[in-house]
Amino acid sequence: MTTRLSGVVVAGLGVAACIFARGLPAQTGFGIVLAACGLWLCARAAVDAEVSWPSSRSFARAASGFVLLLLYMLTLQPLGYLISTAVFLVVGTQLLEPVRPTRALVFGLASAAFLFLIFRVWLRVPLPGGVVGW
Repeated sequence: MTTRLSGVVVAGLGVAACIFARGLPAQTGFGIVLAACGLWLCARAAVDAEVSWPSSRSFARAASGFVLLLLYMLTLQPLGYLISTAVFLVVGTQLLEPVRPTRALVFGLASAAFLFLIFRVWLRVPLPGGVVGW
């Protein structure tokens, strides 16, 4: 049931992409591929065994990861890239695999600094400065 429902949704999105493509070849092609994938999912649902829903704990972890990503997106401008990324990585590390807080903090700060070095200094990509103002 879940696979068939997913297939119907994906096929519907593909048809909508074709309708709203306004004759643009890339969008029309994307819509056709999406609709074909949706139809494949519908056909595959008859063959596959039914998949059970995840436990409430697993669902809560996935939902909290989505909320964390949303909060990261919302805090990127006001706090800046460096602070937001460090906090996101520390909390995300603890969410995925709970480790000692000092280890997560070191990982988050080092990774954020390394990513900042790559994108801001070496590649010269403009990143939100936020509170720090870099």
